[in-house]
Amino acid sequence: MKYLVFLLMLFSITSKTQTYQTGTLTLTFNDPTRTGGFGSGGGPGRQIQTEIYYPAASAGSNVPVATGSFPVIVFGHGFVMSWDSYDNIYKELSQRGYIVALPRTEGGFSPSHSDFGKDLSLVAARMLQLNNTNTLTNLFVGKLNLKSAIGGHSMGGGASFLAAENNNTITCLFNFAAAETNPKATSAAKKVTVPTLILGGKGDCVTPHATNQDLMYDSCASATKFEIILKTLTHCDFSNGNNFNCNFGQNTSGCSATLSIQNAQKRYMNFLNPFLDRLLKDNCTEGQRFMDSLNLSNTIALKKSSGTLTCSTQGLNETNFKVEISLFPNPGNDHVVVQTQSKVVRAMIFSSDGKFTGFPVENEGTSIKFKTDNLNKGMYMISLFLEDGSVKYIRWIKE
Repeated sequence: MKYLVFLLMLFSITSKTQTYQTGTLTLTFNDPTRTGGFGSGGGPGRQIQTEIYYPAASAGSNVPVATGSFPVIVFGHGFVMSWDSYDNIYKELSQRGYIVALPRTEGGFSPSHSDFGKDLSLVAARMLQLNNTNTLTNLFVGKLNLKSAIGGHSMGGGASFLAAENNNTITCLFNFAAAETNPKATSAAKKVTVPTLILGGKGDCVTPHATNQDLMYDSCASATKFEIILKTLTHCDFSNGNNFNCNFGQNTSGCSATLSIQNAQKRYMNFLNPFLDRLLKDNCTEGQRFMDSLNLSNTIALKKSSGTLTCSTQGLNETNFKVEISLFPNPGNDHVVVQTQSKVVRAMIFSSDGKFTGFPVENEGTSIKFKTDNLNKGMYMISLFLEDGSVKYIRWIKE
């Protein structure tokens, strides 16, 4: 029997993240148990000068943090690359509501990967401590949501595994074109249990995925992990493209960029942004957006995955708007029909853990029919790609 369903769980895949201006600050942390580093004034022991970019109401140095509380991202640079080689990335992240910290240590031709990993881990911990009154700065007091991620590119990507080894104080881990390190990132990955996103490029001949990212993914102990190798992207595409050392190494390795930096950035941030938004901001919509991109994006050359970022059906927030949808039968068995007032360009059905299960057998624009006799009993999500560019979701139960 046909009946009208007022959608309780309908949301758009398009990111509606608030955007901010970018504030800047330089802090020097210290580790009294080690020596060396970069910078001065942090106290006894190793100096870890860190450039920090954060969401602000107005752009500038040492300006007040924007209203709200924000997660922390610590990002490690590549071999003989500087922190500002990633200005395109940290600006985008800070404008999306992340506090991004970039340690400047181990920037020479003989870096200590071990120390760099320890620096990333220490900065992640010290940044969260800034939420309370401290002697370094009161700028971030009460402004952190106490969630953090460690990431990095190339050498910094490998070092991110060293930093995340046995580290349950961070929320998640991500990296770009991660390179093997000494000590081995692949060995450290065996003791990494937080959700992990490994991004690489099919056109990368500096750190080919087969001998770097593939091995890190296979070794990673996390139950929720993803490796995504993107078509065409090269090693230096995961930066602003202006670093001489990176470009020289890439060109002499026999590969060169074919995409603009802007297009490359759109491709990898299409995965990183929803990954971070889901895990660091508890945004269920972005978790589904990540899984949709993982399942459907035509920019992926190779992928591996374990687990899902899809929220349980009990954890999904009710929508703050209503759209009339006719869905019948629900619960159903061998088929389900969806009717909507807006024209549907494309539709799909997913299992509750985010796995793609099929396209409709009929699509007349405002009436969609799925054949579901081959599906197991349980909860499913129907995705409706509307003519206005938005994507809507509705639950359906197979009995």
